[in-house]
Amino acid sequence: MAKHMTTDYDELMADSLQVENYLKQARHSQHSIIRLGLEQWLFPYLRRYQSTSPQVQFKIFLFSHFYGQKVERVLEDLRGDRYA
Repeated sequence: MAKHMTTDYDELMADSLQVENYLKQARHSQHSIIRLGLEQWLFPYLRRYQSTSPQVQFKIFLFSHFYGQKVERVLEDLRGDRYA
């Protein structure tokens, strides 16, 4: 059980770096394929992130500067771009 939790935590930490990289790419690119891929990938990650404890979320923030509100804003912007 502890090994499973450690693996999930490690995956979240690694994915947080990937999220930050995706966010940087999306900021500098107007290609809709990047934005669509980002949105499809972010939803599951955000759910996993939000299901962790505040302590784990803080550790992820310290590790990668990722925090949930940042992704929520990006997702709102992406949805707004698609429907505008």
